Amino acid sequence: MLSAGDGIVMEDFSGLSQGVRIYSRTDDYSGKFLTNPTVPEKYTGITKGKVTLERHVIIGSGSVILLRVTIAEGSSVGALSLVTKSLDRWGVYFGSPAKRLKRRSQALLQLEKQFIDELFYSKEILD
Repeated sequence: MLSAGDGIVMEDFSGLSQGVRIYSRTDDYSGKFLTNPTVPEKYTGITKGKVTLERHVIIGSGSVILLRVTIAEGSSVGALSLVTKSLDRWGVYFGSPAKRLKRRSQALLQLEKQFIDELFYSKEILD
């Protein structure tokens, strides 16, 4: 489910597993504002912010990504995680809220190069 009212960017080779939810807007739940999509915005306390998944980011099933978050290149988020703040590059994250468990291998960058080379420079494609 992509709730992209303020923008969601998915860069090359990023992906989502089933049941992932990404929100780029949220209502104010404090009780100081009305909360309903049928109410004019001047009565709501909507908070907005783009979500960005950089290159080679993968999000596990059932995870939730909140607004104003950038998941930096190469990071992975385990299933059923809650991402409330931006994540650093090439990490493996898990939990609620998501925490860094370890460094993620960059070996897939060689596979990316091989894939692109085969795709754009193979003899079959050029013929």
